[in-house]
Amino acid sequence: MTNSQLSTSPAQVAGDAQPFFEPIAVPQAPLFGHLLMNVSRTWRQVLEVRLAELGLTDATWVPLFHLHAAAGTPLTLKQLAQRVGLDSSSLVRVVDLLESRGLLVRHSDAHDRRSKSLCLTAQGQHVVADVRAKLHQVEGQLLQGMDSTTTAALRHGLQQLHTRLIAIQAQDKAAQ
Repeated sequence: MTNSQLSTSPAQVAGDAQPFFEPIAVPQAPLFGHLLMNVSRTWRQVLEVRLAELGLTDATWVPLFHLHAAAGTPLTLKQLAQRVGLDSSSLVRVVDLLESRGLLVRHSDAHDRRSKSLCLTAQGQHVVADVRAKLHQVEGQLLQGMDSTTTAALRHGLQQLHTRLIAIQAQDKAAQ
């Protein structure tokens, strides 16, 4: 066999012009949604560890945060569940736990006695302040080294994505 035959495939020796080896596939950039999902998952995992120091989990700190964001306006279980992204029956156990810890209270609704309004207690407000401090700490570590223009662009881009996703959700619901 000659040197030229060693560098060619058996098919090429036989007169076929197809290459012996398949071309190596160049890895594609990950899908944007996949990257966003991975960032979100890792963010939640980091927070889970940090907030465990406060005795909280993802399931317990998020409802507290939404009650705090309501700025003193009581929320029904259904309203809180919508904001958290769960159904009411899934949230009942968490609300029971938070109430037993003294972080929130249930009040009878003045307009509907069957409905209960949920409010943070003073202790719940303090816990939310601790959660916010942990969130700011992790956010500071995450954004460390980025200039204000970059962080502003990231915030703006994420807000645009969120707005577009809400519009897509509305379109999907309308199409059903």
